[in-house]
Amino acid sequence: MTEAGEKAEQIDSTVRKKVTEGEETVRRQTREMKDEAEQEIEELKEQEEEKIKEKDKESKGNAYGKNKGDLEGKEFGQARAEEAKKTLEQKGKELESSVEKGEEKVIQAREKIKMAKENLEKKKEELSEEEFQFEKEKIEKAEEAVDELEQKVKKGKELKEKGKGKK
Repeated sequence: MTEAGEKAEQIDSTVRKKVTEGEETVRRQTREMKDEAEQEIEELKEQEEEKIKEKDKESKGNAYGKNKGDLEGKEFGQARAEEAKKTLEQKGKELESSVEKGEEKVIQAREKIKMAKENLEKKKEELSEEEFQFEKEKIEKAEEAVDELEQKVKKGKELKEKGKGKK
């Protein structure tokens, strides 16, 4: 083989390594983003469960007025209603921020998938059919994961809209 052929072979090898490293990075980042979103959801669920458990511990029984302090009648009812409104508002804000973060992650993941597809198309001729299909399937799996995340974000948006409709 000539020196130019060896150099071309070397460059081709280096380019393949770089493309593979880029794809690995995209897959890893997509997995990390998905894991982070799932972890956030899990943490929110755990927080809700803890709040429910605390409320159960605090008040055994159905009477809301067991621990009403020095408030009575109308004052107690108004204070309780105000507290409920604040809680609802806080949960709405938490949901809104969670939805925004999810939307950002979906957008970033879609961009990374688009780049991975473009890279795969560019190196299509360099890869065997099996390698091409394998890479294509990986990208499709990443798209499915992003679609799932997007569905969760849509559900969150729907909840947010329902909450705004009640106000």
